[in-house]
Amino acid sequence: MITPLRLRHAASLAEHGSFRRAAVTLRISQPALSKSVQALEGALGVKLFERRRDGVIPTEFGKLVLEHTRNLVHAESELLRQIQLVAGLEAGALNIAFGPLPGAMSVYPAAGALLARHPNLRLSLQSISWREVIQAVIEKKADLGIAEISGASHDDSLKTELIGEHRVHFLCRAGHPILRESRITLAQLIRYPWTSTRLPLRMAETFPPAMGRAGAIDKLTGDFVPAVDLWSPASIGELIEQSEVLALAPLSIVERQLASGRVVVVPSGAIDLRGRYGFLYLRSRPLSPAAQAYMAEIRAHEKLVARHESLLATNYAQARRSSRR
Repeated sequence: MITPLRLRHAASLAEHGSFRRAAVTLRISQPALSKSVQALEGALGVKLFERRRDGVIPTEFGKLVLEHTRNLVHAESELLRQIQLVAGLEAGALNIAFGPLPGAMSVYPAAGALLARHPNLRLSLQSISWREVIQAVIEKKADLGIAEISGASHDDSLKTELIGEHRVHFLCRAGHPILRESRITLAQLIRYPWTSTRLPLRMAETFPPAMGRAGAIDKLTGDFVPAVDLWSPASIGELIEQSEVLALAPLSIVERQLASGRVVVVPSGAIDLRGRYGFLYLRSRPLSPAAQAYMAEIRAHEKLVARHESLLATNYAQARRSSRR
């Protein structure tokens, strides 16, 4: 018989190119997998795989079957999602893809608050680049994206909502040579390597074409790629407190180092850069109760973050500028 289980077995074999690796992934024995694939070939009356010493590859018949299998698996996944959507918060699952900055600011505290209210929810939290978040939502690999939304503004299939806007400050170690300057300009800042996540075109277009040691403009996307390209800004303080690198980040990410005096704000008030991110989801795909509840937790946490960032700016950024006058 042609069963969904046997089709999934064939799909796994094609993906891994090895009976041993596919069997491990499927958590069945290698003989059981071989028997399942042989039964599928017998039911179809064609050979689906070419067995070789270096592995297995699909035949033309196999490629045709695998194409239909992908559609079947996707339809099954979408059916389960719709059932979970109706089931609501007590039995649902939520797949969230998010970029580096929201991951450092709100994603995890909001997830913790959601699970405290609804402990039976299943969450998948996937940290990837902000451009990959957009693609994950479009390909339905994520129910909800949280990332820089400027790259999605021209895609009519997506809905967006701005939820976070935070001033990013230049930061350096205490005693950094740039602090000796009486007035710090962009020309002086680019004499040193910068570290941050990749900055989108809307921020990069404020920079000159030649960025010295700070980094470079990606010719394909227009993004600014810093000299030290970070995918996880949470440890940015430890990086800069031991080097000449300048960081671009919200103050809450380096709060501990600011309090100890190991990291200080570079007084560059004329340069106003802001990290922005928001929700991304498909217009054609209804948001589940779990997604809506998580979005509410994010909004609430973002208000707390904004107030805290304002307090930190008063204590460290504004105080630093006043001390230089």
